[in-house]
Amino acid sequence: MPLSPIGKYERVDVLGHGATGIVYLAWDSLLRKQVALKEINVQAGDMERFLEEARLLDRLNHPNIVRVHSVDRVDGKILIAMEYVPGVTLQELLRQQGKLPVEQSLDIAIQVLDALQYAHENHTIHRDIKPGNILIRRDGMVKLVDFGLATILGTGSYAGGAGTYVYMAPEDFGEEERSDHRSDLWAVGVTLYEMVTGRRPFNAVKPKDPFSWKRAVQEDEPPPLREFAVDAPDSLQRVLDRALAKRKDDRFPTAADFLQALRVVRATLPTGTPDGQTLAAVSSQAYGAQQKQKPTVATPSEGVSKKQGSARVEPAEVSLGPVRQGEQAGTKVVVRSTNRKPLDARLVSHPGWLYVHPTAIHGRKQVVTLTADTGMVSAHGTLSDMVQFVNGEQRITIPVHLKVLPPRPHFRQVSVWYVPLFVACLLPLFTVALGTADWARWMPIGLELSGLLGTMLVLISIGAELRSGERLAAALLMLTGLSSTGTYLGVLRDPQYHPQGRIAIDLLTIMSIVLVLQVFSTRRWKWWAWVLVGLSVVLCATISRIM
Repeated sequence: MPLSPIGKYERVDVLGHGATGIVYLAWDSLLRKQVALKEINVQAGDMERFLEEARLLDRLNHPNIVRVHSVDRVDGKILIAMEYVPGVTLQELLRQQGKLPVEQSLDIAIQVLDALQYAHENHTIHRDIKPGNILIRRDGMVKLVDFGLATILGTGSYAGGAGTYVYMAPEDFGEEERSDHRSDLWAVGVTLYEMVTGRRPFNAVKPKDPFSWKRAVQEDEPPPLREFAVDAPDSLQRVLDRALAKRKDDRFPTAADFLQALRVVRATLPTGTPDGQTLAAVSSQAYGAQQKQKPTVATPSEGVSKKQGSARVEPAEVSLGPVRQGEQAGTKVVVRSTNRKPLDARLVSHPGWLYVHPTAIHGRKQVVTLTADTGMVSAHGTLSDMVQFVNGEQRITIPVHLKVLPPRPHFRQVSVWYVPLFVACLLPLFTVALGTADWARWMPIGLELSGLLGTMLVLISIGAELRSGERLAAALLMLTGLSSTGTYLGVLRDPQYHPQGRIAIDLLTIMSIVLVLQVFSTRRWKWWAWVLVGLSVVLCATISRIM
């Protein structure tokens, strides 16, 4: 049953989801043919860049690359009409098979490298080679999908997603851009290893932490192939050792060299697999199994089972707001039955950066928790995707938006100004301690002033969106200083018993007024940093004069 039309396309079914949009099986009503229609949300500032890069992609014409037919702009969305490939992704094939025979693995890798050789010669890098982007047609032909779109949209290895860090080359984790076409070749090596062994060559201690993946990829060595695939030839091990060299200069210089090395290995192997199944037969079987498991798609207003409740989601659309990279944000939505009949829905799709709980909905009302984990995302910008449940023949869709901001700066990045400010907060205390023999009577005032300066530093840390460590250090200084509040109140009650009591009261009062003003302008933290330094100098000069 078709979904709603958009432009000249009639959307027939949902093929998949990504971090930037959704892919439909669609019917081009003008050309009268099936296409894979990728609907993408692109920020206004990125629109022209996207269209320019899409024009470059249009020139890629290779049998192992999914062809881009056209790019349209409809209702503020970009529509990419691509060649529809009936088959399965390598990711789905591995999920069903566990691992593949060496011969089939080599046949897939050889076709992928043939496509990469053509693309690299045309100055185009994929940047997101992984099983989910490798389609295997029912006749066994391999097709690379989303070629170049990772660079355009920022959704490739640098955008995270479940498991994507595994396919990143060591240089991709660097703070500076140092990757090139050899990062694609590394990803092919990782994928080939996974096909042959049924497991990934690298494993992070904390799978959601990019720094854990960085350590694993840059320091660990993959176990030998023979530990998991006894029929793997030594020649293939040597090829993979070179493909997965930590230094990119030690890898194959081009896709053509890698391709030739695999062809030599393939020539030494017998034709056909031990069970007699060809890659085409395996792909066709996997495609058939996938179609049997796929739920029927219907619009919420059509085809709702009479035995199950139709659903309404509150709120209908979710925005998880701006979130710093590496942090989490969550919200709750309520799914209600609108016809007093119980719901019986199950989760069928969600973006890799979002956790959904529970994954099944029963009864007339269910609260669903959505938690975004930006540790799975390493690109900045707005992500738009959908969470979908299937309730009989009804599809319950929850649009989700997430704006990912750059990560909070590390201490080494802010220490050049944070440490001087911290020392400036302590200067009144040091001035009292070193400036008079009668320091015991003046110490509470020095502590109080340092505490109030520490409060300024806390507000500066909040305005600069520093990490919790820097905020905690400033908060400890603030609490230590404010611990002498009792002495300050004593001065207020009877200032004649404290040396220069009126001046002390004036200093503390001025600091309190400054803090009130700062609270209402926290975002101007750079300006307040200079004010803090200036106040510290003035306070120290005043204390030295009155002591």
